[in-house]
Amino acid sequence: MVEQPLSEAFGPIHAALWRTGGLLLAGIAFAGLLAYALARRMTEPIRLLEEGTERIGAGQFEHRIGIGTGDELQRLADSFNAMAAELAVSQERQERISKLRRFLAPQVAELVDRKGDDGVLEGHRAEVVAVFCDLRGFTAFSARAAPEEVMNVLSEYYEALGEIITQHAATLTSFSGDGLMVLVNAPVPVEEPALRAVDLAVEMQRSVQELIIGWRARGHRIGFGVGLAMGPATVGRIGYKSRFDYTAIGSVVNLAARLCASAADQEILMDEKVAEAVKGKRPLIPLGSRPLKGYDEETPVFGISSGGCPSAA
Repeated sequence: MVEQPLSEAFGPIHAALWRTGGLLLAGIAFAGLLAYALARRMTEPIRLLEEGTERIGAGQFEHRIGIGTGDELQRLADSFNAMAAELAVSQERQERISKLRRFLAPQVAELVDRKGDDGVLEGHRAEVVAVFCDLRGFTAFSARAAPEEVMNVLSEYYEALGEIITQHAATLTSFSGDGLMVLVNAPVPVEEPALRAVDLAVEMQRSVQELIIGWRARGHRIGFGVGLAMGPATVGRIGYKSRFDYTAIGSVVNLAARLCASAADQEILMDEKVAEAVKGKRPLIPLGSRPLKGYDEETPVFGISSGGCPSAA
């Protein structure tokens, strides 16, 4: 029989318990550190994803989410970055089309964008039909009417004509006050440009005359005249880098403008070339020769009734 002190007898057991406790504490500390590291690995990418989606959603398509974890979160970030790049391209495309639509028919703007080449807008010679129109008595009306009413009339006027110009695939090159200049057969050629221009003018006249009924009910004495001429012209864009317009230069433009100036309310005046191109297809009215400002000799002029378009039936 050997007797030992309790402290000595239980010494190994106490030592084992201390070692076990230390290992447990070390394990808990290690688990805590590991959990913290894993949480950081998860929460930081999630924070970057959340911040990135907010910035991309706000329209900052140039922003990129930088996550290099090599897991699903990185693949998700790469997908967001690819989406942002596509959105940036789409936004640029929409802005480009929006600028083109300032002076081109929507289908022409789409064509230029789809081809990725605006060479169709470069200056060249083309056979075009120039269409001019403006309101009769507008100067006197704008002098006595309230500015708000003048703007209301112009808004109704442009809204009506804009839809018709688009429907006929024509090109609005400029507008100033109540006057508009429209081209047919440029920049993209169309079949039977003279016939299309005449139908365009008839639709414009009919639509504005409907507006005039309402304007006169409001006490405004306004009329509407249209002039057309066909011939060669130099067409293309003109301006500078941040602002350009599409226009036509040539005697045909001047002639159409003079015919428009000579047209009375409800009249559509055209030159001999347009009349010859639509002869037998639309009811023409020979009006004889008229003196036009800037021309030494009188010019043969033809008219057409507002019922001359097939859609009038």
